[in-house]
Amino acid sequence: MNKFIIALTLVLSTNAVAEDRFASIRQTMNTCAACHGPQGQGGLGPKLQGQTADEIISKLLAYKNKEVVGPQSAMMWPTAGMLTEGEIGMIGVYITQGYPDE
Repeated sequence: MNKFIIALTLVLSTNAVAEDRFASIRQTMNTCAACHGPQGQGGLGPKLQGQTADEIISKLLAYKNKEVVGPQSAMMWPTAGMLTEGEIGMIGVYITQGYPDE
């Protein structure tokens, strides 16, 4: 599983893809912004800026499996539960790349 995450992160973080690889993730990130802020600066939820892709991916996978990561974990379970592993990987890369426009 960990090798899958690392490989996915490396593939998604390259700039070789001509199309907008984050187009589908931006809609999902609107949901995240309600608590974490539009640029992940924090708000009701913790700050996402400054976390590595691996940290974000690891936490989202834990939430998806209904594991406790922090005091507000239960709030993340339904949202993370709807994400695929691929979407989780893309979210980790998207956040660490600074919410790119394309």
